[in-house]
Amino acid sequence: MAAGDCMRESVTIIHAGDRGFSDYAVTLTCTYTEEAGQWVGVCEELGTSTFSDKLEDTQVELREALELQLNEVERLGYIREYLDRNRVTVVPIPVSRQTGFTFAAAGRLEHIGT
Repeated sequence: MAAGDCMRESVTIIHAGDRGFSDYAVTLTCTYTEEAGQWVGVCEELGTSTFSDKLEDTQVELREALELQLNEVERLGYIREYLDRNRVTVVPIPVSRQTGFTFAAAGRLEHIGT
């Protein structure tokens, strides 16, 4: 990619409750822009952002930041309100028996825990 390039991806995150059953999924939009030799990643819905020298590192760091953000909001007890306020659609699903969140991207699932 050349300087000033931009990439956009949808990331689906699956949540499992304390009993280990998946109860919902959300899809977030992440954009990555190269600015002055650095890649900047931003989750459009939640405003979470990060940067790194490499696109791949920025993608990993943005997912880690989203993990921390979502887990903390859930720990505080208002995850559904937070997602609603940020206009994130919550889709009920039964998939996993692990607790926490799971990323679904590029046809694979990656469990990130709680």
